[in-house]
Amino acid sequence: MLVLDLHTASNNPAHLRRTISEYGLGAQQWVFTIGVLLLALGSAATLVAAVRSGLARASSVAAGAMVLWTVGLVAVVAVPKQDWSNDATLGLGGAIHRLGAAVAFVSIPVAVIAFALPWIRDVRWRVWARVVLGLAALSVLSLAPIVYALVVGMTTSTPWYRAVTLGYVERLLVVAEVIALIALAFWVRVRGFAHVHENA
Repeated sequence: MLVLDLHTASNNPAHLRRTISEYGLGAQQWVFTIGVLLLALGSAATLVAAVRSGLARASSVAAGAMVLWTVGLVAVVAVPKQDWSNDATLGLGGAIHRLGAAVAFVSIPVAVIAFALPWIRDVRWRVWARVVLGLAALSVLSLAPIVYALVVGMTTSTPWYRAVTLGYVERLLVVAEVIALIALAFWVRVRGFAHVHENA
């Protein structure tokens, strides 16, 4: 996404006002698709490693939310975006795309918070838990503009996707969520090494 944004901004900065999913409709579709699928794959690998290291159980809220995040990412790629401003063009595909994006955006903060909370007072892992929890809190705050837009859409005649500059908001949210996910992945890696040494 960063590469696409830098390339696009150099030619047409106003394009950044559009949603990230629009990259899935143009000439850069393959870059967008590969990037999102790699993120989904990395998330799945992080989940597997977290369960193996004992950071969370496979049946936990954290694991379930991480699965939803991963499935949401795949849905965003599998079903292209449709024009929200034209209800006549919206079909099942558009609904799936929107649902996938919504599930992904909401699920990853829930997952990261659920991973961190049980360890917040643990002597050994509390620093990692608090850092990850803090980053997850930032990603939750990044959801606030979208919540505001939805409220405006429900209470006024302004469509929710016009209440805020959605492209900017999405980019802020994605950056915050990916940073939280990266921090979680580093924690899982460190804990995995510790788990191996303890069982050696």
